[in-house]
Amino acid sequence: MANTSVQAAATGSQSGSDKGSRDADDLSAQIATLRKDLAGLTELVGEIGTRRGKDAKRKVEEKAGEMRLQGEELLHEAGRRAAQYEDAAIGQIRANPFQAVGIAAAAGFLLGYLNARR
Repeated sequence: MANTSVQAAATGSQSGSDKGSRDADDLSAQIATLRKDLAGLTELVGEIGTRRGKDAKRKVEEKAGEMRLQGEELLHEAGRRAAQYEDAAIGQIRANPFQAVGIAAAAGFLLGYLNARR
């Protein structure tokens, strides 16, 4: 009977050793799986960041293009208005040449006076 309990204890310790080895193997397999999952998540986050960066760049480029077009339109509009004011000034000078000469002389005198004081 004593011999039987010694054999049972030896068998129990062997099965405990086998169980501990299987647990360690299972744990190693789970850690490997977690590492793969973490690598996959890292790659996914990188792809998302790259995609969002590209989207942001595209939106900025689109907005810059729109702003450039608006700037060009405003520049053309300013050029048209300047041409209209020039035409209006020429029309006033032709309609009242003596008044235009008087205004030009007064403006010249005023600018000369201001520059001489400095």
